[in-house]
Amino acid sequence: MIEGKDIKIQINEYHKLIEDIKTESITLPDEFMFELLIEKLLQSWTDYKQQLKHRHKQMSLSDLITHIIIEDTNRKECAAAKAKALSAKANVIEDKPAPKKYEKKIDHKKKPNNKFSRPSGTNPTFNKNRL
Repeated sequence: MIEGKDIKIQINEYHKLIEDIKTESITLPDEFMFELLIEKLLQSWTDYKQQLKHRHKQMSLSDLITHIIIEDTNRKECAAAKAKALSAKANVIEDKPAPKKYEKKIDHKKKPNNKFSRPSGTNPTFNKNRL
């Protein structure tokens, strides 16, 4: 599968190939055709591919095609919604609160004015003999 091409067209081509194989009287197991279509999904669909591979209930090929088309439609709608939200957000100007002009700034170079600090005139001396 190719990223730029519509997935519905690609699935129709795959379905035509399967019909051509059946007209040549070549029989392939349904599980093989199911898994082959899952593996051929786009690289960006990795999570969806894993989800389909680990399904407990087997579904028919036509059910798988229906699920893939629904998933493609949902992905396109999500992408359109994101683009619309992004374009709407691009024109919005957000105001930031103005900084307070008279806010007191802390000077970290000053020593704290502590009532427990020692007076600057005294120099404590330690006596080694007191221990």
